[in-house]
Amino acid sequence: METVGLPAASWVVGKALSPLSGGVLEAWGASSMLGSNMEALKMQLLYAQAMLNNVRGREIHNPALGEMLDKLRQLAYGAEDVLDELDYFRIQDELDGTYHAADAHAAGCVQDLALNVRHTARSCVNKLKFPVCSPTARRAVPDEQHDGGKQGCLSGLRSCGRREISSSSPPPANQLGVQEVNGGCMPKAAHNVGKYLPCCSLLPSVDHDAQTGMVSNSNTNGNKHRFRFACAGPSKIKQTNHETKIPKLKFHRVEMSRKILEITEQLKPVCAQVFNILNLEIMNSSQTPNKGIGVDRPKTSPQIIEPKLYGREHQKDIVIDEIVKGECCELTVLPIVGPGGIGKTTFTKHIYEQMKSHFHVPIWICVSLDFDANRLAKDILKKIPEVNNENKNCSDEELIEQRLKGKRVLLVLDDVWQHHENEWKKLLALFKQDGAKGNMVIVTTRIPGVANTVKTTKCLVELEHLCPKDIKSFFEECVFGDQKPWADHPKLSDVGSKIVDKLKGSPLAAKTVGRLLRNKLTLNHWRSVLESKEWESQTSDDDIMPALKLSYDYLPFHLQKCFSFCSLFPEDYEFGSEELVHLWIGIDILRSYDQKRKRIEDVGLCYLNELVNHGFFKMNKKEDGRPYYVIHDLLHELAVNVSSHECISIYSSNARGIQIPPTVRHLSIIVDNTDVKNKMSFEDYDGNLTALTKCLNVENLHTLMLFGDYNGSFAKTFGDLFLEARALRVIFFNKAAYNVEDILHNFSKLVHLRYLRIKSKNYGKLCLPSSLFRLYHLEVIDLKDVYYCLSTNRHLGNLVKLRHFLVSKNRFKYHSDIYGVGKLKFLQELKEFRVGKESKGFEPSQLGPLREIGGSLHIYNIEKVQTKEEANDLKLIHKNHVRELILEWDAMQSNRDPVQEENVLASLVPHCDLQELCIKGHGGTNCPTWLCANLSVKNLESLCLDGVSWKNLPLVGELWMVTEPGEEYQDCSSISPPSFHNLKKLELKGISILAKWVGNDTCPFFSHLEVLIIKDCSKLMELPFSQPTGCQAGEWEEKMALFPKLHELIIEDCPNLESLPPIPWRGDAPFSVSIERVGSVIEQLAYGTKYRLKLNLQITGKDGGQGDVFWNALNFSNLTDLKELHMNKIPPLPLDDLLVLTSLKVITISNSSSVLLPVEGEDHGSYQFPVEDLEIITSDTSGKELTLLLSFLPNLSKLTIHECENITALGVVEHAETVSGEQQQQTGVGEEEPITAAAAEGLLLLPPRLQELWIEACPKVSLLPNPPPDDHAEAAARGGGGGGGLRRLRSLRSLHVYNSPEFLSSYSSSSSFPPFPTCLQHLTLRRVKYMETLQDLSNLTSLTELTLNIPGDSRSDGLWPLLAHGRLTQLSLYTTSDFFAGSDPSRPHDAEVFSSSSKLVDLATASNTGFLAAPICSLFSSTLTRLQLSLDKEAERLTKEQEEALQLLTSLQVLCFLFGEKLQRLPAGLHKLISLKKLRIMWCSAIRSLPSLPSSLQELQIQTCGAIKSLPNTLPSSLERLEIFYCGAIKSLPKDGLPSSMQELVVCSGNSEELKRECRKLTGTIPIIRA
Repeated sequence: METVGLPAASWVVGKALSPLSGGVLEAWGASSMLGSNMEALKMQLLYAQAMLNNVRGREIHNPALGEMLDKLRQLAYGAEDVLDELDYFRIQDELDGTYHAADAHAAGCVQDLALNVRHTARSCVNKLKFPVCSPTARRAVPDEQHDGGKQGCLSGLRSCGRREISSSSPPPANQLGVQEVNGGCMPKAAHNVGKYLPCCSLLPSVDHDAQTGMVSNSNTNGNKHRFRFACAGPSKIKQTNHETKIPKLKFHRVEMSRKILEITEQLKPVCAQVFNILNLEIMNSSQTPNKGIGVDRPKTSPQIIEPKLYGREHQKDIVIDEIVKGECCELTVLPIVGPGGIGKTTFTKHIYEQMKSHFHVPIWICVSLDFDANRLAKDILKKIPEVNNENKNCSDEELIEQRLKGKRVLLVLDDVWQHHENEWKKLLALFKQDGAKGNMVIVTTRIPGVANTVKTTKCLVELEHLCPKDIKSFFEECVFGDQKPWADHPKLSDVGSKIVDKLKGSPLAAKTVGRLLRNKLTLNHWRSVLESKEWESQTSDDDIMPALKLSYDYLPFHLQKCFSFCSLFPEDYEFGSEELVHLWIGIDILRSYDQKRKRIEDVGLCYLNELVNHGFFKMNKKEDGRPYYVIHDLLHELAVNVSSHECISIYSSNARGIQIPPTVRHLSIIVDNTDVKNKMSFEDYDGNLTALTKCLNVENLHTLMLFGDYNGSFAKTFGDLFLEARALRVIFFNKAAYNVEDILHNFSKLVHLRYLRIKSKNYGKLCLPSSLFRLYHLEVIDLKDVYYCLSTNRHLGNLVKLRHFLVSKNRFKYHSDIYGVGKLKFLQELKEFRVGKESKGFEPSQLGPLREIGGSLHIYNIEKVQTKEEANDLKLIHKNHVRELILEWDAMQSNRDPVQEENVLASLVPHCDLQELCIKGHGGTNCPTWLCANLSVKNLESLCLDGVSWKNLPLVGELWMVTEPGEEYQDCSSISPPSFHNLKKLELKGISILAKWVGNDTCPFFSHLEVLIIKDCSKLMELPFSQPTGCQAGEWEEKMALFPKLHELIIEDCPNLESLPPIPWRGDAPFSVSIERVGSVIEQLAYGTKYRLKLNLQITGKDGGQGDVFWNALNFSNLTDLKELHMNKIPPLPLDDLLVLTSLKVITISNSSSVLLPVEGEDHGSYQFPVEDLEIITSDTSGKELTLLLSFLPNLSKLTIHECENITALGVVEHAETVSGEQQQQTGVGEEEPITAAAAEGLLLLPPRLQELWIEACPKVSLLPNPPPDDHAEAAARGGGGGGGLRRLRSLRSLHVYNSPEFLSSYSSSSSFPPFPTCLQHLTLRRVKYMETLQDLSNLTSLTELTLNIPGDSRSDGLWPLLAHGRLTQLSLYTTSDFFAGSDPSRPHDAEVFSSSSKLVDLATASNTGFLAAPICSLFSSTLTRLQLSLDKEAERLTKEQEEALQLLTSLQVLCFLFGEKLQRLPAGLHKLISLKKLRIMWCSAIRSLPSLPSSLQELQIQTCGAIKSLPNTLPSSLERLEIFYCGAIKSLPKDGLPSSMQELVVCSGNSEELKRECRKLTGTIPIIRA
């Protein structure tokens, strides 16, 4: 196997050379020693690269050589850093028009001399080590004078008194070419001195001389300012418009040259030593290159070793079915694919053994790495029995043909890694002889790309990891064999289950761990194996990690690098393709050798596809269809193992005592929620992170990633830990609740940074440092998951290497703010560019240089483009990578010039492979020829025309327009060729003259169309699939056949479009429809699963719509899978049509006067619908009509009635059968109490199986009264009472009644039968009258939750039995009376007895109900744990009696005070509630301070208490969580500080900045802070 260090070292050397590859840097840095030193370093790196390339692929095993290669790699990293730094200053000089690093000044030798004097002087000062703030240092170093200018938000980053050497520029024409210092010229010898004196390291400072700031280098002619020497006073430089001073780093020429020389000298001996060792290795080796992994793979055979197959029965049936179906085919190739160790070979052995008797010749061949058709033919020939009279003097292929003639063959090709197409065809030809039938080839492979290539059927058997049940059974067999598992070792069961969880369903991992466990069945041994995950370190070929690493070794080196870096992410991370490619760009592992044809983004996608094809990534899809990629847990462990010398991921379980190799350069830290669950775990993890300073070479880090919801809790620790991290290339902060500089204090010094990605937590605001725009190597800035960014990105144009600036959809403005975007020549996407946004920096010509722009390009305000020449400056036709183009004119402008706009658009010709085009607000009169007659964008997949004023449209079929006088004319240009080849989406918006769009089969693009959107076309009357009046089903089906792929249809605001195809027009594929304000019948229709997980249809009619016309809009025969039907303003339901809705579960009907068409006859049993949930809202339907509807719903379990004024009474159907006969028979109401016709119309009879009932805002509805006295005995005999009320609803679990005051009007306190069934568990009665007592509830012994809001006077009679003997645990009680006052015979008097039987733990009530009285509270003193108290709005404080009663609730754990608008203070005795853990004070706007709090308190929440100005000086020492919302008067935390027990501090909403600032200072001392 090739020495692992060879490709790694070669890769790093190549990276180090990349800044030198173009020759630009040499020219820039060709000063006397800097240039020569750089050239020497380049030659040494080229020598090392050539040496390593020469031996790549050779088998070399030498540990000492590995160490030497590692040394070479580290030196190459150092060289990369130095050259990268040099490249940084080259860019800075170009942008600022300075000459700090130039060899010769553009102004001539004097200025050149001065330049070198400056660097020499600085080096001398630093060598003498003057204190940086001393007057001596400031006098000795040029430009160390303060100019009094503002330094911006990053001024604190530079050391006091250390300022940048100012840029030198040519003197003005009217001045002498020689500047004087102390009356004389600087000696020429200073030029050489400066080249050899050591210099200090990079320090940040502000350039006080650069005239152009961060905007452009247009003012670099030197006519605006003068060069200053040490004695010169500070110059006063005027800022140009829009410029902001941004700190920049100083270039230390002497130090840079010294570093380059030092690395070169270090490289020479190492390269020589490696060269000598490699020569010796080559001389003593076979010198035969291999493919990177060994070829001596173990051979497999069909012999079954594991007699039982676990968890594969379904896949086994699939294979057997394919074999049976293949009997009639010439040859079937069936691949079985899965990662190493998944059990492919074992699975195939069982298939082979079971099915080999069905074939004349079964053959098993182990292919392994060498797929050679000739070799395989020889192996196959050996497995085929000889036949009589065969000719042995022929080729192997001819012999095989003789032996297989007329025979059916089963061929297993096991362990296939690769195949070349010609070799594969050559092999298969052996089994495609004339007349051959039923031959089957089964291929097992771990590479999905191979499987997809060789298969001949749609079937591909993909073996996944075993489910938890199956892997546990297999694990038990591996450990215990035939013994009964766990029988003799029950103590091992728990730890065994944990080990099984770690196996992630891998059979090979189970076999590996089984070997480790079965010979030592002790608890300590098993725990040791679990904690160390020892099975991952086993090295036998039959162990899991070697099996997986074999796949890794087979990958090319560049794919190994791409995969290995994924070890930095948490397990089960869902990668996006864009995310992966951008990361690889940041790490600099993508190379495009032909950048004109293939961008590095394309290379990255190719790499990703290859990794998918090799099985290292698996592609899944989200609910919206977007793809994402995952790595299986064991493959993630593999990535961790193979990258451990360079990458490390730290989390709580491995943070303590972790061994970090000194070569690590890529780090991720994962903060789990358990790390902040309490103060102990927080401090423990914080201590482990702090300890990393001793073992982590932070200054070498290239990558830093932080994961976890609460990684910001360790921001202070991270800030200290990464203080010296200046070599970072990649930064990814996930769930960030902090600014970048909170973690990286030296952010401005990250000159190597390529990739910055921040995902903010929730809706946090992010402040980007201004120094970001001085990090010139940045290629990716990803802020698309940042909710709000407090920063100006005006100077983003300085990041000349930037490729991606990603922002969220509602933040595209950040793109339009970029001044001088034309400097970003590598930018790949520009979501918003506004022409002429300012007078300079936003010209059309800015887009011209952006040749690599791809993805989306959105150009707005094109009306400011005046001429064709300006339009041509955009050079759209050369932007070959643009996928989506949006061109928009301001349609609201007052003075429009149609001719000018038409000419401009005619010049804005995009490239021919554009996929998506949108033109908005164009005021020209004609479609541009490149989109019409001379169509150049034939490959468009999406076209949107919005608000255009054209008289003709593109080639989309036969179009008819209408003129102002109302005359129609045909747009002939729209039906003449050429046409679109692949148009999938078409949007027509605001095209006021479009009258008809006629369909015909001559328009080819119809067959590709998938999405059609038409909006605001007021004259439109016809579409290609319109259904004319009287159209037969076959006719519209024929029209819809023109659109076989259409799956999304949106039509809005087309009032004259009366005819559409019935929805849905097909039922065999998922699609969505949205129609709004179209025609005269339907107001709105939405169909699909877009907004709900279940297939649903929402339809709203217009007033006066005819029923037959309305329902004709639906094709019920294609709605068999419909789950939910929501209808508004509809005509009566057509029951016959609804019968086909066999999957319907939910119906909602609102704003309809009637719900049913008249039903003829008495037998309605044929109308049975599977609906389980029915909701009737704001309907004039009668109770009788609704009763009939309910009879059609035998499965109904939930019913909601809302605002139905015609329903006056509720009863229960006596029998479950369908409604028939007279209603008075159904209800059991006798002749003694006849029901009038009017009452019968309003009576709603409920089905007895109902489980949940909601009655809302039905002002007239009341329950049926009790049956007459004579019926009592009969009712009791039937069980549960008579026919009155809801007692017959024996399945009812929940009843909720709101704003229906008459609901209990027919019941009185003397009623002998309560109205509700005893099975009721949840009851809500809000604003229901006739509840003077609660006797009607006394029978509800199953009730667990009760909510009462009683509008009138009421007493507690009837409640106490529920409290004392029932199951009531939650009570919410609000009345306008003193509810608990007075004597109640049923009220218990023995608190001890009551507490032993009462189950009430949660009470919400008001202070005026009388609950806060000593006799009442004493009963609940030991049971009530939660109390929510709504206060009297007029009360300024609780009475003394109420406060004393509250103190009796000693078991109270949660207490909440609400709505005390005038409450001046809380009860003084709160501290006596010794069990209280949570206190909430909400909407008490007059409270000014808090009393002494209980010592047991753990959580305190204060919300909307605007008068509280301060917290108590001392908070309880037990307090763990403090939340403050909308309390703007609180400016500070308690004077004595927060208790050490604090775990969470939340002050993020509505509080003062002073308070937030003070809380943020505590980061690192409290686990969770949200401020």
